[in-house]
Amino acid sequence: MFVFVCAGCGAELTIPLSQVALPVNAHQKYGNGTHLPVLMESGTFVVESEPWGPPWRK
Repeated sequence: MFVFVCAGCGAELTIPLSQVALPVNAHQKYGNGTHLPVLMESGTFVVESEPWGPPWRK
């Protein structure tokens, strides 16, 4: 189980979470959000393993 905490004060920001695999349809590029199904169960999170977005830090 994982709990995300504030880096400054250590306060818990989430309930205990379980890490799961990225859903196969996570990179779906159509729909407007209201027509797409929920991709993950409540209480779970995913770490994206592929790089994405600008390189904010080098």
